[in-house]
Amino acid sequence: MFIALTFTLMSCGDDDYTVDAAYEKAEITNVTLYGRNEAVMSDKTQIDSEAGAITVSLKADADITDLKMVATISAGATLTPGMAVGFQDYSSPRTYTVTSPGGTVVKQWTITVAPATN
Repeated sequence: MFIALTFTLMSCGDDDYTVDAAYEKAEITNVTLYGRNEAVMSDKTQIDSEAGAITVSLKADADITDLKMVATISAGATLTPGMAVGFQDYSSPRTYTVTSPGGTVVKQWTITVAPATN
């Protein structure tokens, strides 16, 4: 029985795992910015996937120097730096990296936040 269990566990290694090429994406599909009061501070979001550029315009009462980003990314992908970094200053563009689930696609994204125009 011990030998059967050993072979079973050996056959469950990471080597058997492959990611379908159709899922190898490194996209950001949405960005929402929040203020300290947990209110949505982003007004409009424009995403240029080909250029890896996102422009977010803010609502009138938003503080561009103290925002938390929540992004929607491709299934299974990872975002660096992650969203757990918390509140940040978006007065200058910030660069994020999205890596596909299998690591074959790595894409740089630049997020530019524009203050509200009165």
